[in-house]
Amino acid sequence: MRKAELRKIYLEKRKQLSEHDFKHFNQQIAHRFGMLDLSEVKVLHIFLPIIERHEINTYLIIEWLEANHPKIQIVVPKSNFSALTLEHFIYNNAHLKIEKNNWNIPEPVSGDKVSPQEIDMVVVPLLAFDKKGYRIGYGKGFYDRFLAECRLDVQIVGLSQFEPIETMDDINEYDVPLQQCICPQSTYSFTPLSP
Repeated sequence: MRKAELRKIYLEKRKQLSEHDFKHFNQQIAHRFGMLDLSEVKVLHIFLPIIERHEINTYLIIEWLEANHPKIQIVVPKSNFSALTLEHFIYNNAHLKIEKNNWNIPEPVSGDKVSPQEIDMVVVPLLAFDKKGYRIGYGKGFYDRFLAECRLDVQIVGLSQFEPIETMDDINEYDVPLQQCICPQSTYSFTPLSP
């Protein structure tokens, strides 16, 4: 199946989640995130969720990081919809102000920016992923552009409410694969592709 078709299917699957399952999945994913090796991570980039769209509640992960890894600097994105790019702001900072944009995405209004080159781990949003680690996002390419600006050794972790699909038919050279993806029941690891 192609990404556009899968995107529609998984948006609908996500919408159909009961509140009980949604909360349960969030807790399981946050618990599994706590098992990751973060020993090399000093700067961690994580998206803020649109909860009413059943995006994974990353605030649970942020709270866990603040309690258990206070030295890790948390960074969150701000979308530029005209350029389809992201800017990155320090989250654990008194100067940060979060507001919802026109698409209901919570994001920083102002604050201290961080360069993609400083980031050690990126937690990426997705709708679905396949068994090779390729993800389907919302289709605008924000994260593929952002990941292309990061260091080659950046760790890329996906969060998914659903298990992987077999494969996608329209992967291209701009698609950046995940190294790991956390689901409620399991964590998947992917072998990096050789250049």
